[in-house]
Amino acid sequence: MTDDETSATEDPPSFLSSLPDQPITDNVVKQIGESDHPKIHGAMGLPGSTPGSIEAFLLNLESKTHVIVFDSTADQWRVYESFETDEISHQEMVDRASDIANEWLAESLSDRIAAADDTDSGT
Repeated sequence: MTDDETSATEDPPSFLSSLPDQPITDNVVKQIGESDHPKIHGAMGLPGSTPGSIEAFLLNLESKTHVIVFDSTADQWRVYESFETDEISHQEMVDRASDIANEWLAESLSDRIAAADDTDSGT
């Protein structure tokens, strides 16, 4: 991730703290994307490792798109990477966000497996 892809000065979307401490459903992502918030231009769940459960989604805000991921080691949502979208098409934005999410899924696979094992053994 390079400095021009992510701005350290931009605050993460404030609603992140209102998300549950677990992966969400596509319906929740749809509600976020359809909210009346003037800065939100859309949201879309990105294919993940668990059917029916969203662990990564894109959030399109004005001129920037955030790839939001569920960090199973901290049981919280965070911005994995952000990028400018002023000069790219909708499909390019979706493709880039999907590539970023796939990168995160590959990097976080062992952590997510361990978190799932902990949950399975605890019940």
